[in-house]
Amino acid sequence: MCIVSITLDILEVGARGDGVAELEGQRYFVPYCLPAETVEAEPLDKRGDGIACELLEVLAPSRHRETPPCAHFGTCGGCALQHWRRDIYTGWKSALISKALAQRGVKAPRFEAPVGCEPGERRRADIVLRREGKRILAGFHERASQSVVDIATCVVARPRINAALAPLRSAMAAILRDGTSADAVVNETDTGLDVLIRPHRRFDLTLPIRETLITLAQSADFARVSWGDRATAEPVLVRRTPQLILGDVTIEPPPGAFLQATKRAELVMRAGVNAWAGQATHLADLFAGIGALSLGKPGRLSLFEYDKPSVTAVDAAARKLGGNRVTVQLRDLFRRPLSTKELEAFDAVVLDPPRAGAAAQCAELAASKVKRIVYASCDPASFARDVRTLQDGGYRLEKLMPIDQFLWSAHVELIALLTK
Repeated sequence: MCIVSITLDILEVGARGDGVAELEGQRYFVPYCLPAETVEAEPLDKRGDGIACELLEVLAPSRHRETPPCAHFGTCGGCALQHWRRDIYTGWKSALISKALAQRGVKAPRFEAPVGCEPGERRRADIVLRREGKRILAGFHERASQSVVDIATCVVARPRINAALAPLRSAMAAILRDGTSADAVVNETDTGLDVLIRPHRRFDLTLPIRETLITLAQSADFARVSWGDRATAEPVLVRRTPQLILGDVTIEPPPGAFLQATKRAELVMRAGVNAWAGQATHLADLFAGIGALSLGKPGRLSLFEYDKPSVTAVDAAARKLGGNRVTVQLRDLFRRPLSTKELEAFDAVVLDPPRAGAAAQCAELAASKVKRIVYASCDPASFARDVRTLQDGGYRLEKLMPIDQFLWSAHVELIALLTK
């Protein structure tokens, strides 16, 4: 079959990590390219306002191109930018935030120094486990594919997570039938690995499966191994109670809990909350998760979260503290944001929504008298939209710190302070 290829000059790296080129009025997106490179690419499918391509050859490489440290780079869909010199890559991530704010007309301050993370720091991973004949694959999906890349070592993951790959393969050999798959949601807690096995197709936790998982936990020194989806996860063996220490509070996260991807990033964001929320006597943490950004802070704290297992975990930690210093409420803030009237109870607010942002809640905050908002975001576009709403309500974006805890991906996070 004859491959139809075109020669392209890469203009920039887009928000999804692909090189962007233009030719005869048409935009093209080519993975694993850098600005100022000339490449040969094969056009594939329409994507948004352009055409997605496959990279065939780099004809003229950038002086900022480096050798990727991972043998799976270019196949595994987890990292897109290992080939970019680190300082230039870091500046690009900050520029994504600046561009999003400028598009919304948001007046931005000079950014704080970006916080980067290093290889081997990722403390959570969703590992795909699949049986293909006699082989058990353990790794991640290929780029834009359901195929699984069998990983020997993930250069961004914590050593304990990499050490879990071989025991997981052995256990799945006794559990998975040919053609079936499961995810292992692995979190490194302060007391060891907390592992949730989540089969893609529901099947019963039989006695042989239970015995296999017990052997897995013992041989791999897991703190806890559970089975099922997050909402109905059943702990199979708890060798040590998984714990996260947050200031003076210790919390037992539910199986498969969302954690900040690296401990370094979590500590930086907690420090931001402590410094930027001021001397708030009553702080609200909205989209609180397990309270990673606010638990352990002095003063009264009210957390609001829509994930029931997380709320249960925070409530248990609050009960150990005693009194009414910490309260938690199960609440869907997308459908029922705190009203302007309800917000009168708080001196400051911490906001940590998912990628969709917090449009409804920010509309209420914009009309409120809350003096300080500390906003942690994992998406520059939704953050810029929400900050524009708050700016129109009288808030000023005073501080912003980019945080790169998803190393070598196109994702960038940040924490920001807004004052009224």
